[in-house]
Amino acid sequence: MRIDVFTIFPELLEGFSSVALLGRARRDGVLDLRIHDLRDATTDARRSVDDAPFGGGAGMVLTPGPLFQAVETTDPPRPLYLLGPRGRRFDQSVA
Repeated sequence: MRIDVFTIFPELLEGFSSVALLGRARRDGVLDLRIHDLRDATTDARRSVDDAPFGGGAGMVLTPGPLFQAVETTDPPRPLYLLGPRGRRFDQSVA
C-alpha cells in the first residue's frame, strides 16, 4: 500500500514511522510511505507555506500554492484525501 504524506514536519513523521508497527511494515515492503516536505515546493526565499486566515482572526492556514505544486509534482495515486479542520471545535467545555 502506498501512502503519500505532505507536511511541513517531515522529520517528525519520518521519526515515528520508522519504528514499531509502521517501521516493520515499511521494512517488510507492506507499506510504501512517502513523506514530502511542502517547503520544497515553495518559490520564495523564506520557503513560506502559511498565510493569514481570510477575514482575519487567530491562527494560520496553509497557502494553497505549495500544497498543489507538491501534489502535482509527485503525482500520487488517486483518490486524494485532504485532511481539514471540519468537525466540532475542541475547546475547554468539551475537554
